[in-house]
Amino acid sequence: MDLPPIVRNMIVCNDWRPDPANGLLIDITGLLYNLRPPAYPYYHPELCVLLALAGGRGEGEGWIVCENDDTGREAFATPRRRITFGSDPLAVVGVPFRVRRCAFPAPGLYSVQFWYNDRPLDRRLMNLR
Repeated sequence: MDLPPIVRNMIVCNDWRPDPANGLLIDITGLLYNLRPPAYPYYHPELCVLLALAGGRGEGEGWIVCENDDTGREAFATPRRRITFGSDPLAVVGVPFRVRRCAFPAPGLYSVQFWYNDRPLDRRLMNLR
């Protein structure tokens, strides 16, 4: 049976820094919910998506897709990447994505989505005015 992992947390932000001693997150910069770009198309310098996943087994492919929530048109997507889970399905696995120069063609409500093995598992909304 192919069971997808559970998304414990999904954070969309400008940047993050790990703790060099243990790799845990210590700093998240600029949570992204609302943006007021000066003009369109707008190219956001960098967008980070941080995921905490649990319940995963084996390996799978994950990626981020951002689309306009009203039109369904894709604004940008990351390449697929391999996500490996250990033998403990209760362990939480951290998976960061960085997207540089994110293109938003027009104002509107955008959905930042996490996909795993061809299934959408979670999303966060961003309002661009």
